[in-house]
Amino acid sequence: MLTMANEAKQLSRETLQCVSENRAIIRELLDHVGDELTLRVTWRLAEAPAGLRELRRLVDGISQRKLTLSLRQLIRNGLAVRRHTETFPSRAEYSLTPLGVMFLEQVKELVRWVDDHGKEIQSARTRFEKRSYKWLGLTEAQL
Repeated sequence: MLTMANEAKQLSRETLQCVSENRAIIRELLDHVGDELTLRVTWRLAEAPAGLRELRRLVDGISQRKLTLSLRQLIRNGLAVRRHTETFPSRAEYSLTPLGVMFLEQVKELVRWVDDHGKEIQSARTRFEKRSYKWLGLTEAQL
């Protein structure tokens, strides 16, 4: 009996550790690839593989540094891959991995959900802000 109880505790600890690790991955993933410019790069790569110059030209408002950082994070998280073409001179080309395509499908679902519930979210934010003004003893004009 004691052995079964110990095994159950160990299993429970392992499950909690796995859940905790997965939550950390979710937070990190959203921090790394959840910003607007990185998502725009991801959307662009979903259309077709592209080189650095082409991505820079097609993604409005992205700097060379931000593009490089975005691509690094996508590659680090397994969502994109960098390959060198067999042409001369060789050039780097970026494309989404199957994991990146699946990630983008989940993002599309989130976009649909926000489209369906955006007014509710905005209404809740407005109610919250009005209550916040009261708690602080301020009027909207004072902020």
